Amino acid sequence: MGIIKPSYYQDFIIQNSLQRVLKVAATVPGNRDRFQAAGLINPSGKLVSDWQDAFKQLTPIDKHTVRHNPGLFLADATDVVYRGMTSGSRGKHFIYFAGAEWNQVRIAARRRSLAWWNIDDNTPIINVASRLLPVRPVDMAIAGVIDDDFINSLLKLLQEHLCVIRGYPSRLCEVATKLINNKIPPVQAVICTGEYLFDFQQQLLAAVFNAPVIVEYGCQETGISGMTCPEAGRLHLDSDRAFYEVIDGELVTTDLFNYVMPLVRYKCGDVLELDEEPCVCGRPGLTAKILGRIEDKVKTREGVKYPGEIIMPPLDSILNYQVVRQQDHIDIWLQPQPGEISLEALSDWIQTTFGEVSVQILLDDSTWESPKKFSVNSTSWIRTITEKSWSDWFKQGYVPEGDVKKTAQLLQQLVNPAVLVNSGLSPTTKALLWEIVHSSPLEPQVERITARVLLFACNFLAGTPEIEYIYNQAAQRLQTINAMGKCDDAANFDLLVPSLYVDSDFAKNIWANPSSMRLGKLDTFNVHNLLIALETAAQIKRVHLLRPIVSILIGDFNFFAPKFGTWLLAYWCELLHGQAIALNKIQPPKNDKFVVNWLMWRQQLLKGGEEMYSALSKLQSAAKSPAERARVCIEKGYGILISGKQLEPREWLKILKQNTNLINAKLPNNDIDPVPWIPILRSLSQSLLEIGEKELAYQCLVASATPNSRTSGFERLAFQVNDKQSMILDCNFDSFVSSL
Repeated sequence: MGIIKPSYYQDFIIQNSLQRVLKVAATVPGNRDRFQAAGLINPSGKLVSDWQDAFKQLTPIDKHTVRHNPGLFLADATDVVYRGMTSGSRGKHFIYFAGAEWNQVRIAARRRSLAWWNIDDNTPIINVASRLLPVRPVDMAIAGVIDDDFINSLLKLLQEHLCVIRGYPSRLCEVATKLINNKIPPVQAVICTGEYLFDFQQQLLAAVFNAPVIVEYGCQETGISGMTCPEAGRLHLDSDRAFYEVIDGELVTTDLFNYVMPLVRYKCGDVLELDEEPCVCGRPGLTAKILGRIEDKVKTREGVKYPGEIIMPPLDSILNYQVVRQQDHIDIWLQPQPGEISLEALSDWIQTTFGEVSVQILLDDSTWESPKKFSVNSTSWIRTITEKSWSDWFKQGYVPEGDVKKTAQLLQQLVNPAVLVNSGLSPTTKALLWEIVHSSPLEPQVERITARVLLFACNFLAGTPEIEYIYNQAAQRLQTINAMGKCDDAANFDLLVPSLYVDSDFAKNIWANPSSMRLGKLDTFNVHNLLIALETAAQIKRVHLLRPIVSILIGDFNFFAPKFGTWLLAYWCELLHGQAIALNKIQPPKNDKFVVNWLMWRQQLLKGGEEMYSALSKLQSAAKSPAERARVCIEKGYGILISGKQLEPREWLKILKQNTNLINAKLPNNDIDPVPWIPILRSLSQSLLEIGEKELAYQCLVASATPNSRTSGFERLAFQVNDKQSMILDCNFDSFVSSL
């Protein structure tokens, strides 16, 4: 066991924060046995008066223990405002949750650390070539293969504003080697996170970007955060958010503000050395040196070392390098400087670090092969996006030639963004959008799909003054084509979609256009446009009685898609705007009793009163198929939630299992669409906690993630090519240890 420094117990604030979180943690079954074994709680489960001494005897837990039964550590499901995922070293991770106070403290801590480097809330931080998403409204992220297109996009972003670059050191260095011969706009700072930063990387990044290099350290599930100071370059740990210990070299922490899923004496897997003396910068709290992950050990000439104990210096004529120790040799991948390569310094370093060992040099030519793209004509591409799967389009890399090429580029950037911002469009996408808006008219087929893509772009401009202009430009293009006798009902329907999220007066004007009322079967483009529009509307329009409204809207669409009509869009407008936007155009098919009664029920739902129960009863009588009966159960749940009542957990567990099999063996069933159930699952989680169904409560929270298609698309791209990587690793360390 390690020893907790007395100075921390003398700190009244830390002591009270620790006591507060221990009281919450004592209530969860995942902690009960070890709390009792340490004498931290009495037989009734209450914290003992001399808890400080008992805390020192408490056995730490590791990530594997929590990941095996995460629900056993869930204390509260009513205050979940943050959902995160552990880094997943070696491909293993779990989802964790935190509350409002935790999130506020997290934001404040980050703002405070950034202020040391004069980075304020108006300075954009660009997450480069990583899985990291933008955090603040001004932040951005760029992902993808680090090729010439990637570099050009990054340079355009840097030209827009003085920015900070942030990412994994290994990926940032790959970007830096691509920028050697480029004129780079000024960069305020480079933040390295997620991996250990070696000396050669620090020198390369500082030289290429001509900016200070900052080390950021964090482990969100434990409340850990830290950043180097400008004066001494020492890593300062935020001691206000977490209680730190080092036990047998491994960092052990207690999050002081997570009362939703408290992790007490948690081994996150990092190895740190705490500094004995305070930093000369004068800032209070702990400082430390990161050595690496507990599993990342390398056999060297001087014995087993963590990466942070191994010096990887700048080497003559080498920009970037990676060392991988194999069974009988060492592979060294390197990116040389332009010109003649000298390996003398590298050879000396290998000899000093590893002794006599066989080495294989893998020379990188700094060229990335972009995914192969296939040229198709305009007609084939238009048919693909209106009749076929868009995933096939992205996967197979169809690139149309001719006038429609830029339209296709815009659509791809909207749907599968390599550059992500928290709101609106990235500067590069916006520039392309305006170029298309101001382009000359094209032949009818291309002109029609261009107008549709412009209407699709309106989804990302909601709440901006540009949206009405973009919409009107697209509408004029379609009206011109219609006047030529080349009317297309699917394209005209796209004119109605923005009415979901624009202001109410503009929405009424949209519905006043009679040419948009005809609709046959939705085509593929209509479907994608609607789904994105529903997400946008849910962000813009606040419907407080039904939350999260996006899951309800998408659930409606998934269920009624085979019989979709403008009646459903008109109803959504009424729901979102709180008034009759569609000028009484809600006319469901009269021969479909279930649809008619569903619409009557939904309109009565928000009014409340006894008539609401009568409407639900009529809907239940109209349900004939298993899918319709399951839908009635969902609607019943919505009614209970709107009435402010609590779902009875045992009754609803039975409903879930009988009607949907959504929860089976404590896991969501992948064959069932969970989206419409999200409000029910989210509400049910706290009730399940209270009756002791901890794992089911946790799984309900996991299953109740709010859909976000743009973030999902970005993450898929980033996970493919921008993951973390080790610059020095031993592939045979386990076998080496077993031979000792």
